[in-house]
Amino acid sequence: MELQKARHVQYFQRCYTTVLPSIYTSMDSNRLLLGYFTLAGLDLLSSASSASPSANEASAPPTPQSLIPASDRLQLRDWPDTVKRGWDEAVSYPAASDTENASLPGTYFALLTLGLLANDDASSVATAFRGVDRIGTLQWIKRLQRPDGSFGEVVNADGSISGGRDMRYCYMAATIRWALRGNEAGKDLDIDVDGMVRHIRKSQAYDGGFAESHMGESQAGYAYCAVAALSMLDLTEADADKPSHYLDAGIPNTSAMVRWLVSRQIVYTGSDESDSEEEGGEGEENNTPAEPTSEMASLSVTGPVLGGFNGRPNKVADTCYAWWVAGALQVLSKALPEAASLDRASGRAFLLQETQNTYGGFGKDAGSPPDLFHSYLGLAALAAMAGDATEEGLGQFDVRLCLGKEAAARVNRARQYWALGPENDTTHT
Repeated sequence: MELQKARHVQYFQRCYTTVLPSIYTSMDSNRLLLGYFTLAGLDLLSSASSASPSANEASAPPTPQSLIPASDRLQLRDWPDTVKRGWDEAVSYPAASDTENASLPGTYFALLTLGLLANDDASSVATAFRGVDRIGTLQWIKRLQRPDGSFGEVVNADGSISGGRDMRYCYMAATIRWALRGNEAGKDLDIDVDGMVRHIRKSQAYDGGFAESHMGESQAGYAYCAVAALSMLDLTEADADKPSHYLDAGIPNTSAMVRWLVSRQIVYTGSDESDSEEEGGEGEENNTPAEPTSEMASLSVTGPVLGGFNGRPNKVADTCYAWWVAGALQVLSKALPEAASLDRASGRAFLLQETQNTYGGFGKDAGSPPDLFHSYLGLAALAAMAGDATEEGLGQFDVRLCLGKEAAARVNRARQYWALGPENDTTHT
C-alpha cells in the first residue's frame, strides 16, 4: 500500500476551498488550528522536497504556490490577526485591545501560519512577522507562567491564569519564545526557563513516560510536547558545547522514556468477527503489546501484521499516536543517536492500510472518517518514521516544529526580522 498523494491533496483542497462539515461547528473557537492544519497539509504535500527523483514532468507534484495560491497569501496573512483579536459588539469590529481573548494555542498557530504563508523570496520571508507585537506578546507569555513553572492558556481580566498545566502549553510557550525572542529579548521579557524545565522534569512518571503534570498518568502526546519543548529551549539558546543542555536537564531518565515510547507500538491485527462475537463485541480490535524489535513482521499472529501505536498501555491503536511517538523519538535521536527506533515497515502499513481513507485524509482509527487533525498528523507520522530519508510523495520534515522543512526554514528566517532593529518592536495594524 502506498501513500495516495493525489487523494490527500484533494482532501486538503476541499477543506481549504469549501465550508467544513457540520461536525466542526463545535470547534469554531479553534479556527486557527483548523486553518493551520489545512495550510500545513497543503504545504507538506507540495513542497520542493516532496517531488520524487524519478517523477517525470507530467506527473511531478505541483509547487507550493499552486496549492496555496499566491493571490490568497496576503489575504490569508490578515486572517490570523482577525481571529486572535476577538469581536467588539459595540462597533462590530475586531477588538485589538481585548487581551483577555488572546490564547496560547491561538498565538502559537497564528505565528506558525504567518511563517508558513511567506513566499520563498527573501523580502517576503524577512517580513513574515511584520506587524506582530513582539514585546507585548513576550510580556503576555511571561504572565501566563505560574510559580510552579507551568503555563496556562488565558490571562483573565483580573490577572489570574486559566487553563491546565499540561505539556502542550510548555511546548507552545517554548516555540513562541523561540520565534519572537530574537537575539536579545531581555531578562525583563523572558519567561522563567529554569522553572519550566523543573516543571517538565517533575512530570516524568515512574514508567518513563511523561504525564500532564506531576503525579499524572503517562501519555504519548505529553511525551512529545515535553521533549519538543526542551528541544526548542536548546534551539533558542544554542550551545555548541552542550547542544542538548535542556533535554538532559529536563528528562531524569532518558533510557526509561525511550523504552516507554517504543513500547507504544503494538501488534495490530484488525477486527475478526468470529473472535469478537465470542467476546461479545463486534469489530473489537486485537491489540497486544509488541516487543521493541525490528523483527516485528515475523511475529506469529493471525492476520496481517501491522504496527499500530497507542498513547497509553492497554489502549487501542490511533493514527495521531503514531506521530506523537515517532516525533518524540526523532527529536531525542538528534541528541541521543542510540535512541531505539520504531519498526517503520509495520507502522507505515498500519497507517496506509487501516486509517488512510479512500477519499483522502486519515481517520482516527480503522473505519473512521477522515478529519483534519488525524489527516495532518498521519502525514507527519509517515514523514517522522522515515527519519533522514523521506516518505515518497511527502516533503522533508522538521520534527521539532511538526512542519515541512521548507516551511520550518521560512519560519526560522522570519525570526531574523527581530534582528533588524528596535523599530520592529512596535505594534502595526
